[in-house]
Amino acid sequence: MSTEKRPRGRPKDPGKRAALLDAGRRLLLAKGVEISTDEIAAAAGVSKSTLYALFQDKESLIEEIIRREAERIVADDEFSGLLGRRVSPDSLVEFGIRYLNFVNNREILSWERALSSLEASRPDLPRHFFDLGPGRGQRLLGELLAKAMTEGLIATVSPQEAADQLIGLWLGFAHLEVRLGARPPFSDDEIAARVRRGTGLFLKACGEAAPPPR
Repeated sequence: MSTEKRPRGRPKDPGKRAALLDAGRRLLLAKGVEISTDEIAAAAGVSKSTLYALFQDKESLIEEIIRREAERIVADDEFSGLLGRRVSPDSLVEFGIRYLNFVNNREILSWERALSSLEASRPDLPRHFFDLGPGRGQRLLGELLAKAMTEGLIATVSPQEAADQLIGLWLGFAHLEVRLGARPPFSDDEIAARVRRGTGLFLKACGEAAPPPR
């Protein structure tokens, strides 16, 4: 006879969890972090008790929203795949295209407003949420570049400083224009061209040839 114990209560509904994350994201970008759990539950079409059954509090719900958003750059398992093979110019380009697709929209300003609004009341939270979201992309790129250094693709420098410089080459000043609505977001072709050009300049500065044009 099996002695395996079954979890008590009803199994958690992934559909309700996704609905809460979607509703929370919409409200967070529209209203900022002052949104209430009542508003989120109502917008998701679930009860407040369901929200608290799935998330400890509003802060943990916001954490999960930001974590899910950050995985749009690259999911953990996909990044493990990148680290599992030798770093090449093409793998840096692949990561860069994912990164620019993530930041290439005017919603970034709404995220910035939502996070910066916490500074007065909870000065510890902006850095925490930043590390979960945008900071994750830079951190992962730093890991990729550190591996490239050990493999001899680029010179050994601070991986995080190198990541900061490479992202700057990808984005350029035009990214500020996109954020402020002075120009439309980059097209897919523009993203690919910017990333390949920026990666080529970065590798030349580190003593490696640029990736071949396509």
